[in-house]
Amino acid sequence: MRGLDVKQIVIMCGVALALAACGGSDDDSSTELPDDALETTEAGDETATDDQSDDESSSEVTSPPQSDDDSGDSGDSDGSGPSTATVTIGGETYEFSTEGAVVAQCQTDMFGVFSVQLPGVDGDSGIGIVALLEGTDPEVVGQVDAVQVSIGDEDWIADEASDLFEVADSLQPGMSQVDSVQVDGSTVRGTATFVRQLSLFVDGEPETATGTFEATCGEERIS
Repeated sequence: MRGLDVKQIVIMCGVALALAACGGSDDDSSTELPDDALETTEAGDETATDDQSDDESSSEVTSPPQSDDDSGDSGDSDGSGPSTATVTIGGETYEFSTEGAVVAQCQTDMFGVFSVQLPGVDGDSGIGIVALLEGTDPEVVGQVDAVQVSIGDEDWIADEASDLFEVADSLQPGMSQVDSVQVDGSTVRGTATFVRQLSLFVDGEPETATGTFEATCGEERIS
């Protein structure tokens, strides 16, 4: 076999050196970074960490505090609890309530009327109140301010439009009427002149008494 001459050897060595140089460059670039590149990467990591910490801190500060009280407003307020009423006639006071009642009514605005129908707390009485709200036309609703109280077998009526005026000649205007009325939110109160119904038919003479009344609607109900 003819050996390689000097020119061929030189060419082959040059090719080998070029291949070695290229291979070394690829290995170095994949495993090592310049010092300034490392410093830049570390600085970027620290900045990202600081930004994340600032975001979390900002979120903690701006989040609204959680309340330990989930019950809402404390204490009694309008629209809750039983509806109650009291009436005083001739010095005697009677109490009424929806608590435990099967049938009762308390509406602060029923087509312009404050309407109350409550049983007595003693179970042997009841009260009915009709109070027209400001601006309500009696001709439109077909009612006037009125209070009727039943206590046992006795009925005391304060109603200037009562049918009793038509059947009892002895009953005169002013003997049965609401004298004053005031509606304040869920409460109605006032004064009245009551006539005892039985006195018109048994005694023949109207028995009247002045009195006061007040009612507060807790939970509004019709039942």
